Amino acid sequence: MQPMQCVSPAATREAQQRLVQMALRPSIVRPYFEALLHPDAPDSLPGPTIECRILDVKYEPGEYCTVLYQLGQQMVIGSITWGKADDEVPESQHIIEPLGMHVYLFEHDPALPGLEVARDASALASALNKALPACQSGAERVVRCRATILRYRPGRRCTLQIDSWMRDTKSGALQKRTLFGKLYHKLAKAEPAYQEMKLLADSTPTRDGRVILAQPAALLPGLLVVLQEPVSGTPLDLLIGGMEGAVTAGDPRGLDGIIRAAPALAAIHTAGLVAGRERPITAELKRFEKRAARIAEVDPDLGTRLGELAKALRATSENLSTWGAEVSLIHGDCKPSQFLIGSEGVAILDFDHCGMSDPANDVGTFLATLRQCGVRQSLKAHGSAFAVKRSRWLRQLEQRFLDAYYTASNRETEFRLRAIWYEAAALMRKALRAFGRSPWSPLPSALMDEAWSCLEELPGFLLNRTD
Repeated sequence: MQPMQCVSPAATREAQQRLVQMALRPSIVRPYFEALLHPDAPDSLPGPTIECRILDVKYEPGEYCTVLYQLGQQMVIGSITWGKADDEVPESQHIIEPLGMHVYLFEHDPALPGLEVARDASALASALNKALPACQSGAERVVRCRATILRYRPGRRCTLQIDSWMRDTKSGALQKRTLFGKLYHKLAKAEPAYQEMKLLADSTPTRDGRVILAQPAALLPGLLVVLQEPVSGTPLDLLIGGMEGAVTAGDPRGLDGIIRAAPALAAIHTAGLVAGRERPITAELKRFEKRAARIAEVDPDLGTRLGELAKALRATSENLSTWGAEVSLIHGDCKPSQFLIGSEGVAILDFDHCGMSDPANDVGTFLATLRQCGVRQSLKAHGSAFAVKRSRWLRQLEQRFLDAYYTASNRETEFRLRAIWYEAAALMRKALRAFGRSPWSPLPSALMDEAWSCLEELPGFLLNRTD
């Protein structure tokens, strides 16, 4: 590993914050990137400045700050680490020493070894010919392919659209086939995802048409890629978003989509499916408190208040069993963007986080995403009357979704209490993530306030709260 000379693992809190502030200013990092990645470019000649902007951030105080930048036509990863995390950073060709930042072109992301190969058309075609059933049988052969990046999370996963041109080995006919691939950072994530996709695709609610789930096409173990067939429909988040100016409510199709999405989710929860992974909320509650403590080192007021919320969630979680807690297969990251609303039905995408947990977890996470949309609307419009009405419309969607799910799943009354509690937990999670993406934004505090408002709806909470 190459040494990082500017900051020791025991860097002061203030020094770490300065580095993060610098890393989050594209105007500061751009000249370093240009010098590292384009060292032969003459800097004395006038010319257009390469645009640099931030696409994604993940910041854990005292551990690391990873930023994904768009530099002209390139995506670049910059990673700063401290303490124990510093020992886990692989060697990089480029280091910005004044920032202590390791720099990678995104296709060389050390945590996604399959990414560079997947972007090699010849290597990808070879992998497809070995994995696709039609190619294994000798009926078809991939003669050409192209991978397009759709979504990318540094160090975690990358979603690809793979267009392949398949030749029939008997007739010689050439046909285009489009698949979607999810590239993972380790096989222990890719294999369970593939097996769970097969389980879900062959489930009773899928065969009955109550929900549409993507059919798995193949697993490419060498590239850590799971391939699936395409599904059609409009993402639900697009139907309920896009509210600007004097608009006070979203697309009417958004309400229809919300009402249709709830029974599709209920169909998964009530199908009796069993997956190998467990998703207990107790483990996450402990992580909430640890992350809040780290945030307190950067922002004492916010971190302290997040810590209080984490403790309140842990204390009130004892009521979940009283409210009829149950276990079923859940999605694990349930939000409007995971639903496609189409003429033939409702499709649910991306079961990467699925496992066994309380189905109220999925419902609460979905509701929290609608609440988050309202918070963002309010912050963006500075609390204008239009923003207030848009937030009110989104709150109505929360209730309509909960009502539709409640009817479709035939739950007991106490399910609503669990859903509200899980909504508060999801808002806490979103507040922590919001801090990690933008540490000095008002969004984490606003989401935290909404989490408290959810807890205050629960019976006896105000009587037991000791502020």
